[in-house]
Amino acid sequence: MAEPKIYDILAVSAAAAVVVTAVTYAEIVYTYDLTTFIVSVVSPVVVGSFFIALRNRTMLYAYLAFIWAVLDDRPIFFDSILTWPEVTRFHPFLPRLFMNIVIHGLTLVFLYLSVREASKGSNVSFWRSPRVLIPAVIFLVLAYAQNIPLSIVQDMVQAGSNPATWYPFDIATKLSSLLFLYVTLWEALRLRKGNTPPKLDTDIRH
Repeated sequence: MAEPKIYDILAVSAAAAVVVTAVTYAEIVYTYDLTTFIVSVVSPVVVGSFFIALRNRTMLYAYLAFIWAVLDDRPIFFDSILTWPEVTRFHPFLPRLFMNIVIHGLTLVFLYLSVREASKGSNVSFWRSPRVLIPAVIFLVLAYAQNIPLSIVQDMVQAGSNPATWYPFDIATKLSSLLFLYVTLWEALRLRKGNTPPKLDTDIRH
């Protein structure tokens, strides 16, 4: 069924364009006010979700699991929104800690919903299935790779004021996390369909 697949590609492309626009705007203006909030936070969440929601709920929940990791750090710094226009990391620490808990919580909630939707009808507990749980954990680690407590990673995070240092690392980890999110949903679909690998673009439709 080529037509639904084309619509899926168009929906994902439209959502991706919104996200890229939001990130680019925040990097160019590097000012944190109401306009930045609308363009760089509200738009990718609401408008991007609208395009994805036109296809199916599994894709929508997966998008909402991923988008918070994009908004978290440079150039949007959603984790510092409680102290905008100042972007903080350590002082004050509590507002940023609270937002990180919220952001990570949203990712976990929507990841759970996307896997549940993909495996709907299965009588197998997907959280007890290693083939679903392992890629899901890897997705979470890569999506928030800037939090990995390794010196090589933290050196890149500390050098985040330099786009040439930050963006290659951020883009590589975010794209890698998307790959493992796809694998997670693929394996969740296999719980529902048995051992026959399904076609992700058609079988998750409800």
